[in-house]
Amino acid sequence: MPEHYYYAEVQPVRCVEIKVPIVIESVDVEAVIDNSLTLPELAKKVDKIVASVRDLKGTPVFVDETKSGDFVMVPMGNKFPHRDIFVKKIIVSGTLHKQIFFVNKNDEVRHTAEDLPFSKMVELKEPTLVDNKNDVFIQFHNIDVDVNWELQRASRVRETAVVQITAKVSEDRQIFVQTCPSPEEVPPGNLLKDGGLEAWAGPYSPIFWGGSNVAQTTQAHSGSYAAELGLLNPGLTGALFQMVRKGVMADCMYRLSFWVKEDVLGARSDFTLTAEVVYYDEFGMQVGIGSETLTSAGIPDNGYSQVQVSAPMTDESVESIMVRFTYTPGTGNTNTVKIDDVKLECMRRNDHKKPRR
Repeated sequence: MPEHYYYAEVQPVRCVEIKVPIVIESVDVEAVIDNSLTLPELAKKVDKIVASVRDLKGTPVFVDETKSGDFVMVPMGNKFPHRDIFVKKIIVSGTLHKQIFFVNKNDEVRHTAEDLPFSKMVELKEPTLVDNKNDVFIQFHNIDVDVNWELQRASRVRETAVVQITAKVSEDRQIFVQTCPSPEEVPPGNLLKDGGLEAWAGPYSPIFWGGSNVAQTTQAHSGSYAAELGLLNPGLTGALFQMVRKGVMADCMYRLSFWVKEDVLGARSDFTLTAEVVYYDEFGMQVGIGSETLTSAGIPDNGYSQVQVSAPMTDESVESIMVRFTYTPGTGNTNTVKIDDVKLECMRRNDHKKPRR
């Protein structure tokens, strides 16, 4: 597996700098330790030997590549800020601690112990370039010791121990990673503020909505008020919109629902109402949209009718959502449109993916 690879993102992503250990190579180390031990008294037999490894230490061996292509060793204390340093070998050292249990001539079990230092140099498959040799370290795993012995004379034991260790050579490096979201539940309820259009600063100024050619009306589907597009001038375009940032999630299917009614003010009904759910990334660029356009002929004038618009599944680039209604009159139009009880809800999550935030 490569140490790193390149991946081109289609959309901008947020990255943070972290310090993590990068594995350079894992090597298997085997050290054979032969030793003869003189027991403190005569023995009939050796009952058992319990062995363990203590004070393990790993020392990397660094080299520098010359112009001829040869590698020369770099002393540990030297600094070469403008030269490439490679790790080529490691030296594994430690102490083999043994506890010997034997039976003396009086059939009593006795115990003695010994500590044997050992050292083993292992070469990596190939020299590996490092960023900073002071950040290179070695970790040990799968430590195993096997001991065989032979009682050659009544007080002399011949021992052979095989120490097997997996040494992992790593380097602490500062890298940039793309941040991942944490799992969340689908945010319940309406994501829009004042979806019922009850809060107004004045007859033409809804508090939580932006708009143009929009006015307050008391002919509401529920509550006291609704919004009417085109009332100021049925011949001009009108708009009603709100930006949503809180609760926006990735891998979510959003649905816009609202109630709509035509207000007949004259003889000619010729307009369209477009309802849109627009996705934006963190830079304010549009990255998705779901919309539906209603003609005046499809909007009832004798009561409110509910309309639903399904937007596409969001991805991780979506940071905000705009809900927008656009009233577009035709030539000679005299009528307007009322909107009330607007809801934006996440209806379905993709269970195989994680949320944006």
